[in-house]
Amino acid sequence: MANNNREVEIKFKVVDVPALQKKLRSLKARRVGKAFERTVRFDTPGDDLEKSNKFVRVRTGFKNVVTFKQKLGEDTKFKVRKEIELEVSDPQKMEQVIEGLGFTKRLIMEKYREKWEVDACEVVIDELPFGVFTEIEG
Repeated sequence: MANNNREVEIKFKVVDVPALQKKLRSLKARRVGKAFERTVRFDTPGDDLEKSNKFVRVRTGFKNVVTFKQKLGEDTKFKVRKEIELEVSDPQKMEQVIEGLGFTKRLIMEKYREKWEVDACEVVIDELPFGVFTEIEG
């Protein structure tokens, strides 16, 4: 949930998913749903985006989006980034466009994401092959 193309988020490992879900319900959070997400991250062959603290990705799941992110300042406990996100109707063709511009696939990540909303924040619970993590963004 970016505000004026600026996002602030924190991520951490989850050890007890049911306890987190119970806490979210007690906070009157609204469960949006659960989806399988696939993220493809792109960069130049020389990793020029990563070197300048930027990245471009195409994500499918709750919706199909292409996202540009750029780090703003130094990371502390919270990540602060510029975020520009655009919904696309055909993510595979968007990947072809990005590759046609000279970018290459650098990372493909697949996960199950459960999404909640509470006040002006989005809370997600991500199930990855190497663990469960939550992210709070607002």
